[in-house]
Amino acid sequence: MYIEGLTSIRAQSNDFGIDIYFQEKWMDKRLAHNSNLYFANARTAEFHDVTSPNFLLWLYPNGTLFYDCRISLTVICMLNLANYPLDSQNCNLRILSYAYDVEQLMLKWGAETPIDINTETRMPDMRLRKLEPASRNDTYATGIWSCATLTFKIERELMHHIIQTYIPSGLIVTISFFSFWLDVDSVPGRVSLSITTILTVATQNSAAKMALPQASDLKAIDVWMGVCLTFVFSTMIEFTVVNFCVRRKPKEKVKKYDPKFGLGEQVQRLIYANQKMAEFESPIHQRAPNCRTVCFEDPETQTSDENKNDASPPETFVAAEKNSVFRRFGNGHAAGFIKPQGAEVSLLNGTEEWNRGQRISRTKKKAEERMLRAEENRKLAQAIDRKSRVYFPLAFLIFNIAYWGYYLHRAPEET
Repeated sequence: MYIEGLTSIRAQSNDFGIDIYFQEKWMDKRLAHNSNLYFANARTAEFHDVTSPNFLLWLYPNGTLFYDCRISLTVICMLNLANYPLDSQNCNLRILSYAYDVEQLMLKWGAETPIDINTETRMPDMRLRKLEPASRNDTYATGIWSCATLTFKIERELMHHIIQTYIPSGLIVTISFFSFWLDVDSVPGRVSLSITTILTVATQNSAAKMALPQASDLKAIDVWMGVCLTFVFSTMIEFTVVNFCVRRKPKEKVKKYDPKFGLGEQVQRLIYANQKMAEFESPIHQRAPNCRTVCFEDPETQTSDENKNDASPPETFVAAEKNSVFRRFGNGHAAGFIKPQGAEVSLLNGTEEWNRGQRISRTKKKAEERMLRAEENRKLAQAIDRKSRVYFPLAFLIFNIAYWGYYLHRAPEET
């Protein structure tokens, strides 16, 4: 057999094309024998008729016949794509007699160079490593038949897939790691970079599988693309975590109303008012030179001066009118003490200033706590970015070592 041409294996249809010169030789002095050979695993076969039928028949004086014809075949080859595109395939061409079993006809390859091939034969994405002719007996329901086989050991050229698939996808994953060097506040840049790399890897994944059948088997290219997509998606997850750490707000405790707390605050206000009042308070019913005293009397509760002297102890309270302090007596009288002339002290204003100071102090304290927590959250986000700059590339490097070490050193028999 002389192989004139060979085409690459088509993964979609699990076959390949071959153009051969098929030669037979046998001895029959009766010139009545016909071996009835056929190609058992050929999907299609055809003779060449241009410009005339391409065949010849030689007859030797001793009764030996030599038959030669040109045939183009489409041979079925069931592929094992578990290692695609780092795979090797073994494809067989099986030749049998359709009419004679092993007891009537034995098929054997010639002793001298049974297979020859055109040295200019090339396949675009594969390389023919070896041709192995062999003879065997196959068992069918009708008996045992002699079979001549030719095994094509074909290895896929990897450089095309490295340039078209592996290098671009690896670079896209590396570019996605640049997100860790961007500032945590660069939300538009990091989001656009993550989305772009995810879409690019997904597009490359679809393009790499375009020439493959839709099979459920896990292939080497599936592992590579799946891991690349996982790394790119993980960078987006990492940014989401970092952005959450930066932007999360500390939970403020909502204090419920406590009557005891409210009462204590009122007591503090009264104590503060009494302290301010004691600074300029004069004896009751005595007029100070620089004070104005105003007395209020309830008409319905007017009594003698003696009854006034027997009154119960005064109750001090703060009035909201005219910034005055009053002492009310149990007998219904009340004396109002107005601030000294020319004095700038205001009791209620002092109380309000004290309350305002307390509120400002609490507000500043809360603001400082929020700033401290925000700074802690920012430092946490930056720490996550710093660790990601090391762990993500290191993990991708370890994956590459494991991936290429496993698939490149697998035995061809496993494929």
